[in-house]
Amino acid sequence: MYRSLFILLPFVLFLSLSPCVGQDIESIGRSLVKKYLGSTDEEEQRDALKNLVGLKVSIDKIKEWVSFSASYTPQQAGIHRKLVPVGDKKGECFVYLPSDYSPDRQWPVVLALHGVGGSGYGQIMAWLRSSMHKDDFIFIAPTYGSGLWWSEEGETIILSAINKAKQDYHLDTNKIYMSGFSSGGHGVWYLAIRYPSLFAAINPVAGECPLSSLLINLMHVPAYIIHGVRDTVIPVEAARDANSRLERLHYKVICRELPELKHQFPMNETGRVLEWFLTNKRTRYPKKIKYSTESTRYSVAYWAEITEFSGLIRQTSGVPRNVPGHLMRPEGFPVTASVEAEIKEENNEIWLTTHEIKTLRLYLADELVDMEKPLKILVNGKSIYSGKIERNIRTILDSVKKMNDQEALFSAYIDLTIPSDDQ
Repeated sequence: MYRSLFILLPFVLFLSLSPCVGQDIESIGRSLVKKYLGSTDEEEQRDALKNLVGLKVSIDKIKEWVSFSASYTPQQAGIHRKLVPVGDKKGECFVYLPSDYSPDRQWPVVLALHGVGGSGYGQIMAWLRSSMHKDDFIFIAPTYGSGLWWSEEGETIILSAINKAKQDYHLDTNKIYMSGFSSGGHGVWYLAIRYPSLFAAINPVAGECPLSSLLINLMHVPAYIIHGVRDTVIPVEAARDANSRLERLHYKVICRELPELKHQFPMNETGRVLEWFLTNKRTRYPKKIKYSTESTRYSVAYWAEITEFSGLIRQTSGVPRNVPGHLMRPEGFPVTASVEAEIKEENNEIWLTTHEIKTLRLYLADELVDMEKPLKILVNGKSIYSGKIERNIRTILDSVKKMNDQEALFSAYIDLTIPSDDQ
């Protein structure tokens, strides 16, 4: 009898425990991913990574756990006032949640920037009071009284507001749109040029592009420009200039000049803008990118990161402006660093053209290149790399932390030294 029980016991235990094994790995894995992403302690991160590797699951499973590692709680619909960190201070931000908001689904987002002397609350109300308002979007509207969003502090408030909203609400990070009125329109151009991989599309209203020479960065960021013909504060020529530059680049742009509109928020255009927004999704893994910058503060676009600039690139903290706050033309910037990258799928190659860059890091994913085959990289016509790229878990987790993006996942990277002309 005891011998029979001895034989049956392992079998019974297997039947009772085996359904839980997969569940345990799943819950443990998700917990470890969440622990790594939420920690700033190196030892804690190292332990979490070691345990993740020990689970011996696929890279795809790790990506799945990363994508679903965030958890959200139900929130009351309506307007919420939030405080977000801005250095040692706090900045004000208003968030509008739709009447049927639920954390169980992803929501498209409009980042709305006010003009000089305005407020985040006022900018949200301008959208909500429109007869064409569609209750399908989360609105995020920071307050920065001066409206000089291109300043270092103004930029920090915007990025902090986005990061806070990513933590609190179930945003669709592939559908983050940006709109701004007057100096808020300036800010829309500025932020999109500096961080093109954040946005699906933009809507500058009655604004002027402060960095028109860098509009090349908006290859994958469609623009819907609105400007009043009778605007005497920011003349309509500002819209026409940005539109013509984007058209010459063959980028996606719409420019609506409203004949009777002065320097006003276009209440009757909001419905058309929101409908257009939803026709655009962020390009997460573009096979071709162009990025230029005159400042070492701005070094990342999509899957390319400038890790060392040439000695000629000077660091700047904002855009020059005159006393009234109007932006000065950017042609005075002496030197620009640039990278153009294109993936040639047929040969599993990456072609790079660089200017004023010493070193570069490329983040890679299966959506970009075939990692089962050797990859070849050419820089300024010279072949500098040929070999296979190995995926690893740490790169996925570290790139998510660095870019605060749980949708664009990179499983490998390669660091490149740009050869000099005489090499």
